[in-house]
Amino acid sequence: MLRDFGLFLLLVLICWYVWQRMGRFRDAPVTRTTDMSRPMSTVIFLDNNIWDFLFERKLDLATELPCPDYRLCLTREAEFEIEPIENESLKAFIQRAIRDCGIETHSYFGFYDESHPPNEQRVGGFNQGYWASKEEIAFIHQQRGRLGSEKKQSTRLYKNEADIGLAARSFHYIVLSLDDKPGPISDAHKQGGHVVFLTDFDQSGMSLSEFIEARKGSW
Repeated sequence: MLRDFGLFLLLVLICWYVWQRMGRFRDAPVTRTTDMSRPMSTVIFLDNNIWDFLFERKLDLATELPCPDYRLCLTREAEFEIEPIENESLKAFIQRAIRDCGIETHSYFGFYDESHPPNEQRVGGFNQGYWASKEEIAFIHQQRGRLGSEKKQSTRLYKNEADIGLAARSFHYIVLSLDDKPGPISDAHKQGGHVVFLTDFDQSGMSLSEFIEARKGSW
């Protein structure tokens, strides 16, 4: 009995530790800071389709969305979408932006999935992934019908897999996208997700940060 109680207590302590460590990224719905001496940073997840948009307009993310005011992130799935890009100039532009802006890749916490090889794991383990919130889990569950059954050869992702994971983040952070057609991201937007579509950015006459802040004001 004492041994069983000791194991139970150990499990509780482990769960508490994991919750503290992995939950660190979703402390606030739109803004977050890990250093209280710094101003709050607006967390923005980038959809893969904005890279062409930024590249064509020669928009420098480090200037448009400077740190520490903004904290830019990619989902793990977004990394899969960058790898097969054939335009070397575009790919160099992306890699430079990731480096100069300190763009972070964030995956959900999870365990090894035997259906994927090691280099195609979607989730992160201890000190790598972060806990999905109940809103994110509910949305992902809701979108299961949109998930394809076969992987695309180029990205090694299922149809809508990247969009579902990205759209789920919008319930706690900002998602920057051009994809306003029917699908997971549009669904999240209709359900109150913090999605900023850049489809009318050119007509706005604003800087990128002004455009995002204007949309934030309506939430």
